[in-house]
Amino acid sequence: MILIDREITVVEGATTYSAIILHVCRTGKKEQYYTLYEEALVVNKIRTNHTVYYVQNLSHKLEVASEKAQNKAREYVDSKFWHTVEIEYHDSPRMVYNKMEAFGAEFTTSKSGTTMWARATPEFWEQWKTNKQEIKDAGFWVKKTDSYQWLIFCKVEAKFDNR
Repeated sequence: MILIDREITVVEGATTYSAIILHVCRTGKKEQYYTLYEEALVVNKIRTNHTVYYVQNLSHKLEVASEKAQNKAREYVDSKFWHTVEIEYHDSPRMVYNKMEAFGAEFTTSKSGTTMWARATPEFWEQWKTNKQEIKDAGFWVKKTDSYQWLIFCKVEAKFDNR
């Protein structure tokens, strides 16, 4: 995960030296969204307590997520409890999941992103009988699952978006 931006506010007249960081992170595998986590360091005369916890999913769009995080930060600043209130924006590349059609079957990107797969269709088996080597040379192969279903696979290069 890459830290892409940081906003720090030092609160005048805060009642403690406690600090809170709002982490806005890009999460989700297939459906991407921005999520808020809070990291708090509560300091008092006797002890310190450090916590990190999930708060909520904010939005699918960074602009909306950022606005919601800034509103939350303003609430913490206004409370005068926190000495510092910080927002950190984190980003990480997300895999691009594609679909394609071949042999009358719809292929989907695997979780690893390095293969695509589809259920074998009657159209595929017709072509497999007559053009087996050509299909193999094109990078396709078949495999029977434990539940006796035939699947078609092909290698692909994992693709990531970096927005």
